[in-house]
Amino acid sequence: MRRGAAAGTWVVHWTGDGATPEALAASVAVPSWALAAAPHAAGSLAVRCGARVIGTPPLFPSAAVVICRENGGTWTDVALAEESPDRRVVTAAIAVEGDDFAVAYLAPDSTGQLCCRLIESTLGRLASPPHDWGRLPDYPQPPGMAGLMAGLSGGALIAAGGANFPTLPPWEKGIKAYYDEIHVLEPGRQAWRPGGRLPAARAYGATVTTPDGVLIIGGEDSGQIFGDCLRLRWDGRAVEVTQGPTLPAPITSAVAEVVDGYVYVAGGYAAGTPRLSTKTFWRLSLAQPESGWEILPAWSGPTRALAVAASLGGAFYLISGLEMRADGTAAAPAVYLTDAHRFWPDRGWERLSDLPWSAIAAASPAPVSQDPPRVFVLGGVDGRQVGHLPRTVALPNDILAFDVATGAWTLRPEAWPKPVVCVPAVASDAGWLIASGESMAGVRTTEAWSWVPVG
Repeated sequence: MRRGAAAGTWVVHWTGDGATPEALAASVAVPSWALAAAPHAAGSLAVRCGARVIGTPPLFPSAAVVICRENGGTWTDVALAEESPDRRVVTAAIAVEGDDFAVAYLAPDSTGQLCCRLIESTLGRLASPPHDWGRLPDYPQPPGMAGLMAGLSGGALIAAGGANFPTLPPWEKGIKAYYDEIHVLEPGRQAWRPGGRLPAARAYGATVTTPDGVLIIGGEDSGQIFGDCLRLRWDGRAVEVTQGPTLPAPITSAVAEVVDGYVYVAGGYAAGTPRLSTKTFWRLSLAQPESGWEILPAWSGPTRALAVAASLGGAFYLISGLEMRADGTAAAPAVYLTDAHRFWPDRGWERLSDLPWSAIAAASPAPVSQDPPRVFVLGGVDGRQVGHLPRTVALPNDILAFDVATGAWTLRPEAWPKPVVCVPAVASDAGWLIASGESMAGVRTTEAWSWVPVG
């Protein structure tokens, strides 16, 4: 074992081939960010600590131990340890022999005592993840929208409304503007086309795709929170907008998804001042929408808005969110939630394992896969970073996956190229479609993407 050039790092090599430790150590430079590094014929390997630190920009992946590979002078994250994402690694060592490698690292356990852990693998397992992200035509309303409402109708992607700050950011007293325009992206087209207008400007309505069109539930404009629903249908020429069933109460920033012929709506902000989150949980039968919304028992846990919803295996998922509650007559500090819940129509709610960090306003409805059954949480706001980061820092680009079989959250090996919040993910034959969104505080993007979960 040989101490590396950077403080607190170690360089370790096998010497069974007769080479001296001094010669091997001289053949690899330890990057300043690395805990350890080792040479390999196809490019060096290095170890870094990827745990999230309050007050510093979130980096992917947010894992305690990350394995990096060098190729042509560029370092790429290729693997991570199944370790608590908040665990701080004290020091590490890496050894390489042929295509096999081992990483040993010291990290405190739950009692604060240092423990040595070992990772063994082979380079053949570190293949780059599939290129499963694809660019779509940019959204046609610069600078882009947060609170955009989107879904599929007639095979086309419909996106409507939204909000942005057209002049100054909010911390410079910029005024948020709301919009009523509807745009449509037909399959295979290289540009969006105008689709009409909403009856009035609206943003932050919960949105789901149904067999009868796109259902927008609640939402807000600059002066009110809506208590109605809108149904959007694309006929190949324009988007028809009709009224849906009236809601039990006005709501905005709720989440919704379709489960076995029913629309479920959860959370959101109620009308009034101060703005407070709710335990709204409603259901609408798509077969009998004239029966109206049914009020159901809520989950056992805090109120929330800006949560994440998903539908998988006949269950409704409710994940993370922001709790805004009253403290006397004023609003109490916001609580960034990490809990997750699942609702079974025949047996009610159950609590799932917590997320490693909050994912406020992540894309909702969330993408899912059927085989294996997983729910994917794309990015979102990590509450531990709030108030510590400059307003020019982009959102976390992590992708968390909930494995239904194991009940555990894991970090995906790939990053989201352009993380945004306050936008739905829309299921289609081409994958999950995400148009526009908020890329950092007060900033929107017109970029649109498709994603196909692989592996």
